[in-house]
Amino acid sequence: MKYKLLVCDFDGTLYTDDFKVTQETIDAVEEFKARGGKFIIATGRLYQAVKPFAELFKLTDEVITYQGSGVYDLKTDTLLMSQEIEKDLAVSVYSFLYKKYSDITSPILFYDDKCIIEEENEFNRYFASIVKVPLVCVNEKLDKYVEKHNLNVRKILSLTDNNYIRVVIADMIAEFGDKLNINQSSKGLLECVNNKASKGNAVKWIAERYNIPREQICAIGDAENDNSMIQFAGFGVAMGNAMEETKAVADFVCDTNNKNGVSKVIKEILLK
Repeated sequence: MKYKLLVCDFDGTLYTDDFKVTQETIDAVEEFKARGGKFIIATGRLYQAVKPFAELFKLTDEVITYQGSGVYDLKTDTLLMSQEIEKDLAVSVYSFLYKKYSDITSPILFYDDKCIIEEENEFNRYFASIVKVPLVCVNEKLDKYVEKHNLNVRKILSLTDNNYIRVVIADMIAEFGDKLNINQSSKGLLECVNNKASKGNAVKWIAERYNIPREQICAIGDAENDNSMIQFAGFGVAMGNAMEETKAVADFVCDTNNKNGVSKVIKEILLK
């Protein structure tokens, strides 16, 4: 078997649009593992939001979270690798969003594996219902909260009007692009992490840990925040439902998340 490490995004890749992991996908991953392959989930989610799905796949080693800014050990729930946004930079980002885009954005703070908000609204309640984590409401603007509590931040997420998200991303890259990794992870989701953090760098870190050359790595994803690992892997795959920017950097485009795209890649390519 040529590929020893398979890394998959979760939402839009392993997860269907009706919020399920199919039995076909579970079985294919199990067969890949049984043949000696190592399987890793790489997500933008919090650790607590992805751990139940890691357990569904019977994973016991590492999981990549927060777009690569945190790698956790599933056996011990400990953080193995970490990249954070420093307090002053986080304050500047939240202030920027509040001042320029308060009418089309709803910022969220990820700290200590918690989903922290200023106040609840229909957008962050819907987000929380999808990722199945509680919202921590602090009743003050997040720039003030970060400054007051002297926090370094794991990830900044902005729920953003999808009609304007590319404009907001371009503006933020012009302002903070030398300090942050800024991209779109899904419809209406703008994400910022430390500029050293990415799924690609996290995959590289795990590969070096197990002495797996990049030529023996397959990475599968559907969104812009997956591009770095798709480009790093020896075989980079974009889902059929992927963003066009992601399809453009992939070696191969498979079927969609709703039609068992990951399962087909495993069975028709990786196990051959």
